[in-house]
Amino acid sequence: MEEDRLIEQAKIEHVTPLRDLKELIQTAADASNPELQLTAVQEIRTLLSSKNPPINDLIQNGILPILVESLKEKYDRNLQFEAIWALVSICSGNSEQATQVVAAGAVPYFLKFLESPNLEIWEPTLYSLANIIGDGPLLRDFLIRLGVVQSLLSFIQWDMSPQILCNVILVIGNLCRHYDPPIARETVLQILPALEVLISHHDMEILKWTLWVISFLAGGWQEHIQMVVESEMLPKVISLMGHEKVKVQNAALRAVRKILAGTDEQCQLVLNHNPLSHFTSVVFFVDKKIHREQVKFLWRVTSRNHLWVQAIINEGLLAKVIEILKNGGLQERAVAARSISNLTMRCNEDQLLILVLEDVLRPFCDLLTCQFEEITKTVLSGLSNMLKVSNAHADELTKAIYECGGLAKIERLQTHESVEIYQQAQELIDLYFSDSTV
Repeated sequence: MEEDRLIEQAKIEHVTPLRDLKELIQTAADASNPELQLTAVQEIRTLLSSKNPPINDLIQNGILPILVESLKEKYDRNLQFEAIWALVSICSGNSEQATQVVAAGAVPYFLKFLESPNLEIWEPTLYSLANIIGDGPLLRDFLIRLGVVQSLLSFIQWDMSPQILCNVILVIGNLCRHYDPPIARETVLQILPALEVLISHHDMEILKWTLWVISFLAGGWQEHIQMVVESEMLPKVISLMGHEKVKVQNAALRAVRKILAGTDEQCQLVLNHNPLSHFTSVVFFVDKKIHREQVKFLWRVTSRNHLWVQAIINEGLLAKVIEILKNGGLQERAVAARSISNLTMRCNEDQLLILVLEDVLRPFCDLLTCQFEEITKTVLSGLSNMLKVSNAHADELTKAIYECGGLAKIERLQTHESVEIYQQAQELIDLYFSDSTV
């Protein structure tokens, strides 16, 4: 591998100083000498693969029409292969460069290559399409009008190479990731049956990337969320939150979290499949690869409504959160505190009593004196929410806060340097503790 890299570097060093770029491009355009033409296009491809490729210089000197011309059927397969890999590099440049590839007429050839029996040409073709579509909604919609979706869907077969399928999914993902404007409903309806097939594939990479596509779909528009939650794949997506492979868990957590940004009705359709039973199988905060997605998911589900609060209690997830609040590192405890605070905004009086009985107050109040102001504010907000919904149990709650040392900490915060914190602390004391009922 090191020897190959040195050889490629030697080629680059030979081309740049010793050979005029315009001469190289002229040779690439000369079909009268196929061997020299192929060598020139290979050198251009090597140049474009270098650390600082001269994309603009090549474009300005007319390389694009030459490379597009080389894609035609009348030319040797090797020339086509080298030309399309050169175009892959140009498409991976900036927005203007990708647009110039499209303007040069390359896309119809790319789509034709997807029908080719030459398997080697599929990979660079799919990379090129992914780069162009990933540039933005304008090029995305242009390719959709040219029929790219139908071409991509023709690859969704069980006996297709996993590597090719991953590349296809990458292109589909780029179709779904732009939101201004989002992908058209008609196109989503075309894509969904393919995702329903891929979500049951045995290959872990295919599963992971399919879940990412679903998260892109659900991340843009509530109508798209509705289409996902009504699809046959929703139960499978939810079940993959408990998958044995971290990369699949992570992608599934993200997909479900994006869906949970929808309406209460849409979230209820998710809740009907008991998603938290799969989340509890995840080992909290052990693997850093999944830690961030766990945090985001936990914040999302604890921000819904009292039905989700009850589901969290029923699945034993509340006990896990409180355990983290007691014994986790500071970062993990901060996540748990935010989750508890979120729950207090949604819970009813009975659910509040369960929180207290689960011994949440002492570890929660311990974070009032945390060195990070945001955590202190989170705990103060959570205590305020608890006291607001305590109703007939207000005296019991204020007494419990006093007995766990919480009141003493709140009193000390009245001299905190943060105006917001001392005002929050003062308000709590004035509203709930000024009569000294504890």
